[in-house]
Amino acid sequence: MAGELSWEHLVEDIPVTGLTVERTADVAERLAVAAALDLSDLSRLEARYQITPLSLGRYKLTGELQAVLEQTCVVTLEPVRSELAETFAATYWPPEAMPEPAKGQVAINGEPDPEAIVGGSIDVGRIVFESLAAAIDPFPRLPDAVFDGPLSTPEGDKPDSPFAVLANLKGKG
Repeated sequence: MAGELSWEHLVEDIPVTGLTVERTADVAERLAVAAALDLSDLSRLEARYQITPLSLGRYKLTGELQAVLEQTCVVTLEPVRSELAETFAATYWPPEAMPEPAKGQVAINGEPDPEAIVGGSIDVGRIVFESLAAAIDPFPRLPDAVFDGPLSTPEGDKPDSPFAVLANLKGKG
């Protein structure tokens, strides 16, 4: 599967002792990730990871990513620079061994569901992308940024409650 990061490994190329990899996203990959995540800039994205064979054709992925990125402040619209360091992990199972999806209540703090090995390869790029996306601040803000727009109410003034607004509308009818 070709996504923003096409970092895949064929399972047949993974030695029985495992595989240790250091990857750095190139300019095209960083631009694609930045566009997909609505970032102003992604000047660095690196990942170090290990893929370890387990029994029954399964594999375990563990690693960490480091990124330097820039977003737009939600208050001032100025650039906000961030440095992130995140760990990630996943297990990969052959498609025929994948468990049935859980029904009913799902344990939130439980082990993550295994990923399927698709086309004989392990898609590390998708896990790195999703880990980065989850680590990014959805509402980036400069440390001293304060919103003084029309939605702010002067001290002492209380906004009308929804019921007061409805009562006013009813009285006008």
